[in-house]
Amino acid sequence: MKNKIKSQAKAFLREYKLSDVTLDDLRRIIKGQGYTIVEFNHIINDEEVTKLIKALGVEKAIEKSKGFTYADKHRRIVFLHEDLTDEEKRLVLAHEEGHIYCGHLTTSPIIGRDVTEEHEANEFTHYILYADICCKLNGALRRNKRVTVIVVAVLIVFSIGLLLFIHFRKEQSYYGNYYLTATGNRYHEENCIYVKDKNNVRRMTIEEFESGEYTPCEICLPHDLG
Repeated sequence: MKNKIKSQAKAFLREYKLSDVTLDDLRRIIKGQGYTIVEFNHIINDEEVTKLIKALGVEKAIEKSKGFTYADKHRRIVFLHEDLTDEEKRLVLAHEEGHIYCGHLTTSPIIGRDVTEEHEANEFTHYILYADICCKLNGALRRNKRVTVIVVAVLIVFSIGLLLFIHFRKEQSYYGNYYLTATGNRYHEENCIYVKDKNNVRRMTIEEFESGEYTPCEICLPHDLG
């Protein structure tokens, strides 16, 4: 998956002829892809933004998010928290562009609720924002072999930190240690007969639990049934 996302990130940089991706670049590209960028606030918004939020039913996403992408048959919107710094907005828009460019147009209008898609968008963000740093490091290694050990150590520490960050973000996305099948509408414990040793099983996310679409298994979670 990493090589796939890295290739997509390189294709993105080539397509838009970018080396250093700025906030203005991301605004221009996202708008050019047919998306409207709407800035919001957790506390109070102007009348038009408030009406839009209510019409789309995204109040919960607004309350807990710095930014997210909404796409249905009629609207394509990237919501962006207005109180973020320019660098934070750059990171958020790069992440949302990852969802857009990687084609994460799922059945859910709020893009990025899938754990795999979130991971891919994080990888995409890393590659488009820090690709120039990698090039500079490679150049430094070629010019001065004495810094090789230091640079390699820095890269190792950075990679470990990134992996830990991704792992932490993924763990935060899960609800407990419950599992879903591809077609079922109940969630199960890991050793439940309905999910044990099956291939079409995935771990339940917080968004899936909060959606109310799934109920506890009658076999392994009878005490959770109302």
